[in-house]
Amino acid sequence: MKNVFKRCLKLLTLFSLNNENLTTNFIKDNVIEYRELSESAFKRSFERDKALLKDMGFLLDFENDKWKINDGYKLSGTQIFDDIKNNEAINIDDFINTYRLIKQFFKSDYQFNSRNINISKITQAINEKRRVSFKYKSSLRKVYPLGLKQYDNQWYVGANEQSKFKTFKIDNIDDLKLGTKPDLHDIELKTINFSWEERIQPIFITLSILKDHYIVQKNSFKHSLIKSNDDGNKINIEISTYDIQKLIVFILITDAKIIQMTSNDKKRFLEYLDEK
Repeated sequence: MKNVFKRCLKLLTLFSLNNENLTTNFIKDNVIEYRELSESAFKRSFERDKALLKDMGFLLDFENDKWKINDGYKLSGTQIFDDIKNNEAINIDDFINTYRLIKQFFKSDYQFNSRNINISKITQAINEKRRVSFKYKSSLRKVYPLGLKQYDNQWYVGANEQSKFKTFKIDNIDDLKLGTKPDLHDIELKTINFSWEERIQPIFITLSILKDHYIVQKNSFKHSLIKSNDDGNKINIEISTYDIQKLIVFILITDAKIIQMTSNDKKRFLEYLDEK
């Protein structure tokens, strides 16, 4: 493959140095790797190189007994950026920050792994009131899933096991099997209290952030907006959240400034950073 790329590079160079279309013999004589090949070997190599160049965006056409190459890909992104920089109506710093935020917002990094499959099966079991079985830390469990919740970048399922409500971390679930029969229970819980919610309180924090940044990133983590004060192109927001990890990511991405936080919340915040 290394030799193929070398030949392709020499072909592109050969066409760029010659304004006229090239004959087959001229190409063979001026590319060293072709020169010593037999006629049949040259044809095989040349066809392979043409196919690779086509994939790269350069099409070799045979016309009037000579070869010509099209213009290939044109990289005009730098010119677009130069035009933006030279436009006095555009603040280049705001443009770059907005671009980064939009790129982050639309980034697709979903992975189809065992966690996704388990969540899909559990969701079906919740909706159809089915039973599921799985291995949890090497122990076989048979439960009725009642709810899903994400906390601290981890997914948990709340389930009824032998008439007791229990919380299971989905990453610790293996060999999950969905029951075949629906409508096996009539358990209705108005509120589901997961295990950590009984002992962990949310963090309360006040941030100063660009209004546009908050609009783009506000759905990147679960939080409650308590208060919002408009301050020109910035806003001061008071929020509460259980998700410390995504709060930290949110602050870093948006370049938000911490205005106020209780001493206890600050301690928890710093302890979490030290752990990471």
